[in-house]
Amino acid sequence: MSALLSEFLHGSFGLLLRVFVIVVPIMVVLELFEGSRPFRVVVRAWARVMAPLGMTDEIATPTLIGFLFGIAYSGGVIIRETTRRRLPRRQVFLMSVFLSEVHAIFEDSLVVVAVGASAVWVVGFRLVWAAAVTALLGAVAAAAAARRRGGARRRAHGAGPESE
Repeated sequence: MSALLSEFLHGSFGLLLRVFVIVVPIMVVLELFEGSRPFRVVVRAWARVMAPLGMTDEIATPTLIGFLFGIAYSGGVIIRETTRRRLPRRQVFLMSVFLSEVHAIFEDSLVVVAVGASAVWVVGFRLVWAAAVTALLGAVAAAAAARRRGGARRRAHGAGPESE
């Protein structure tokens, strides 16, 4: 039992150290690069690409970082930006849906390409799929929110479901 615990702790701390070695430099580089003109240009361009999915400029940075580096490595940036900018729940939802489908686009795609898949097809399909799922769930969420607001208005004016 102690060998199992020792192996677990050794493996866990090893993984923690590897994630730390990757995440901290990403955070430092982003902090240094964030105010620069090239960074703002890239983020603005990304925001225009994401606009048709209902995403605003506010979530362009964390979405771009998650898209490039994956959720695990960019989680700190996503959390920081979400709390720093007090992002609306709808925007966080859209970002989460999109990133759940297409995070770590380069890393994951390279693995599949290494076994013989076409990079164009893998990346293209993932992007189209992520956009479709995000648009669909965004529309469903917006419809549900509108329905909730409508029901709340009817109840506030005394016309509940029982009076219909």
